[in-house]
Amino acid sequence: MKRFVHILLVLSLYGAWTSCSDSVSGNSIIDEPDSSKVSIDISNPHTWSLASVPCDPVLFPEATLKNDVASGKNRALLSWYHVDRLFTQRNSPDAPGYLSHDLDALSYPYAREVAVSEVFPQRPIIYGEPSTIQTLHLSFYPMERGPYNLDGTNVDEDGNLLYPDRRWGGIMRKIDPTDFEQEHIAYIQFWLLDPFMDDDLDNRDGGCLYFNLGEVSEDILKDGLMSYENGLPINGDITSITTSVWGRVSSLTPLVYSFDNNKGSQPLQDVGLDGLNNQAEFSHPTYARYLNELLTVLPAATIETMLSDPFSPFNDPAGDDYAYYLHSYYDSNRYSITERYKHYNNSEGNSLSQSEARDMQHQGSSTMPDVEDLNRDYSLNENERFFQYRVAIHPDSLQVGMNFITDKQEARVHTRNGETQLATWYQFTIPISCYQKRIGSIQDFSHISSIRLFMTGFKGTTHLRFATLELISGE
Repeated sequence: MKRFVHILLVLSLYGAWTSCSDSVSGNSIIDEPDSSKVSIDISNPHTWSLASVPCDPVLFPEATLKNDVASGKNRALLSWYHVDRLFTQRNSPDAPGYLSHDLDALSYPYAREVAVSEVFPQRPIIYGEPSTIQTLHLSFYPMERGPYNLDGTNVDEDGNLLYPDRRWGGIMRKIDPTDFEQEHIAYIQFWLLDPFMDDDLDNRDGGCLYFNLGEVSEDILKDGLMSYENGLPINGDITSITTSVWGRVSSLTPLVYSFDNNKGSQPLQDVGLDGLNNQAEFSHPTYARYLNELLTVLPAATIETMLSDPFSPFNDPAGDDYAYYLHSYYDSNRYSITERYKHYNNSEGNSLSQSEARDMQHQGSSTMPDVEDLNRDYSLNENERFFQYRVAIHPDSLQVGMNFITDKQEARVHTRNGETQLATWYQFTIPISCYQKRIGSIQDFSHISSIRLFMTGFKGTTHLRFATLELISGE
């Protein structure tokens, strides 16, 4: 007989969290799904891409703008990834030397290895199965600009974004199957490590995690044009190229998503969603204007420092340059494990060979062109029709029985530095019927083609580490 646990979910999330003050309040009794039910695993970071601007007129009124760079002014840096085991496995020959000997770095709660037994102590390990969990990481840096954020005025003297709690970072992906009613998909469920284990992050004011479930726009650079890298010319012929405020886009309908096979063509196409490499960005009026704004507000010392940073606006105006997590710059500047993934999701140069990238440590993250086409139907969907869900990420909200939390697991973990770390994992179970608001003309759950996830309201760097992230069935 199936066992159900009745949980009282208190959906009011305290008015003190002003960035999350638009929530619908109320109480709901739900049935927690058991482990035998069907699930759709959405935790693979490679199935997610950079999100379009969330269509919420309260949070982000700029989402209504079109072909206007102000639509991206609040995008902060979000990276999503698995930590490669070369960093954490013992005696790894490929790990940077300073990290392989830094036992505190290898014990960091948002980078260390996680044993299956830490989260699921009753789960048997079958012979041949891994004993560790390949967790999904979301690292949000609300004071650092994300790709294609050209806000050159609301920055402090160090070049950091002002008003971090107004910024956002998000990802999106397609969903299969799409008919949740037929498949009886009833919950968004995930296990999340306590995000407040590092006092040095100064993030205890918290923020919110949002889910948009339904149909979300594929137009990342909001201009009504579908960017696809392999549509860019390799012979200098620009007759099929149209321009937008962001850069260059092919006006032709794509027939296939693959780079041109001719020698030397890939660097001409693998330039990011704006259709411009760094050199072309410097001469584009949009990015030139942005850089002039920065030169006006930043002190000379900050500009000098930024000039030596290959990822600063003065070397990468669009902020879309890809960097492999073993990039030589990270070695020379002794980056932490999590920091090494800051630019891993970017689209310019992520498919180049080692010789084309001119970095001996380079490895590409994809062999396919980056495109604004989640479902690969060779057309641009601009519709925003979805149900929105909001989860408070705040120390006071992490209690079983509220904020969609249905269970927790505490473990005392013996870390590589010889210390014992108390790790608390929380299970969140969000009934899809308990949405915070409905955007657009969506009426039911019979056509759920995509999901968008974004973080906002945070003042400091925050790492969300997921042991699981699933869509699961009910009755």
